[in-house]
Amino acid sequence: MKKLLLLIIIILLKLNANNYNQTIHICDDENEWPPFTYYKRIDGHKDKQHLIGAMTEFLNVIFKKIGTKYTLTLMPWKRCTYLVYSYKKASKKYEMFINGTYNKDRAKKYYISKPVYFTYQAVFYSKNKYPNGIIHNGKWNINKYKICDVNGYNINSYYTKLGLKKSKKIDQEAGSFESVLKKISVGRCDLVVASEANIYGAEKIGKYKIPKDIASQRIPNLKPTAFYIFISKDYPNAKKLLKEINKAIDELKKDGTYKRIFTKYNVY
Repeated sequence: MKKLLLLIIIILLKLNANNYNQTIHICDDENEWPPFTYYKRIDGHKDKQHLIGAMTEFLNVIFKKIGTKYTLTLMPWKRCTYLVYSYKKASKKYEMFINGTYNKDRAKKYYISKPVYFTYQAVFYSKNKYPNGIIHNGKWNINKYKICDVNGYNINSYYTKLGLKKSKKIDQEAGSFESVLKKISVGRCDLVVASEANIYGAEKIGKYKIPKDIASQRIPNLKPTAFYIFISKDYPNAKKLLKEINKAIDELKKDGTYKRIFTKYNVY
């Protein structure tokens, strides 16, 4: 009888270990991060019952692979990162946050996953005017083109780093990126340089519609920005969870799942 009882206890402990003895609670920024994590829109209005996006879908397959349930809540970013860092003090509410970049301070405070995805700077242009694109074999001459950008943006030094001559003027008459993209579409300027994720993400939440002829090419030799998953060091099963997540990331990138999901949102 004692042996049977002991065997039942061992089995229950193993089951609990596999499931981390709980649902994993994840938080992220309430301002959303399209196209990675954001609320579904219905007739232009947020449906706060449904989070979608590339990272949201990727989390679904990660946790399905791990065999553990999770919740995802959007809240003020500082509160989110604090609750994960102070897991024991904060009533053990949130074990993880997502969509964060690396820095030394975070490396001290949290366990950090392998890079999940990257964001890139890209040239946006009209396929009608440049059917073969602007960047060829990793090379381009930014000074050949008329550049437009948003009024009030301090971007001169940024374009200079990309090789633009200081004497070259940038058209900044447009009041928004939507206006900039329309100007490119009708041929009033040739290109704008912007974060690929931000441009496509804004369209996902209905800020504007990108003209059909607009295309993008990532700028070569610019280091992309990596984004990670962060786990509280206070969480008892943190190291095991980190190992499982890293393994899932590797497998899902290898079998094509990652590419399928992120391509769907124009950010692969």
